[in-house]
Amino acid sequence: MHRLSNSGCDPPEAQPKRVEVGETAVKISGEWSWLYAAIDIETKLILDIALFGRHGIDPAAAFLHRLDGKHNLSEAKFLVDQFGYRTVIS
Repeated sequence: MHRLSNSGCDPPEAQPKRVEVGETAVKISGEWSWLYAAIDIETKLILDIALFGRHGIDPAAAFLHRLDGKHNLSEAKFLVDQFGYRTVIS
């Protein structure tokens, strides 16, 4: 049996150069939620995922703040869609 605790750092720490961030609506038990995700484009490492009950600038800001707390994003360039991330990043 393989245990995640035996795999090392959970989640792995990264210093990505390019990060793609996106969100999509998902229906869970009849309720709509928003799934946010960020990946390191070069390594394809999933940097973080989060589920929020609503869509908008506040959840986007919370997601990016949490992401920044987990990884060194000081040199990262972000690829984002046209929604709240542009407002949050600027």
